[in-house]
Amino acid sequence: MSKDSKDELARELTGELFELSMALDLIGNAAAGQIGINQTDLMCLNLLVRHGPMSPGQVAAALGLTTAAISAMAARLEAGGYASRQIDPKDRRRILMHASPLGAERAFSLFDDFYQATTRLFGTASDQDLRRVAELLGQFRHLLTEHAEAIRNRPR
Repeated sequence: MSKDSKDELARELTGELFELSMALDLIGNAAAGQIGINQTDLMCLNLLVRHGPMSPGQVAAALGLTTAAISAMAARLEAGGYASRQIDPKDRRRILMHASPLGAERAFSLFDDFYQATTRLFGTASDQDLRRVAELLGQFRHLLTEHAEAIRNRPR
């Protein structure tokens, strides 16, 4: 494959990934609206479910938000029964946000049909191919994170 065709394919794939991010926004907004929170709140809940309890600073860094925004988000998630704030048992000066198991189940059960559909879709690929796709997507996510940070730090 020539360098030009490889560059073109890389651009096409990047375009598809950006289109994928828009589709992810659509499903995220639909699910968040269904349970009465916003998409960023749902992203925070996902972080807490996947990574366990996190400090507001850790959540802010992961989502690219201020700690003040996280404080308001935590209040909304608590009010809806999706998360709670608790004192860190290892450092009583620090607060940790915890996902509520019942709230997380209520939120993410909306994706059950989607998970079943992706299982059927991915069932046609080999384990090796799926691992490679997962690896490439992880590497792409890291590139996005690095470039988002570089854009944020650019002088205006």
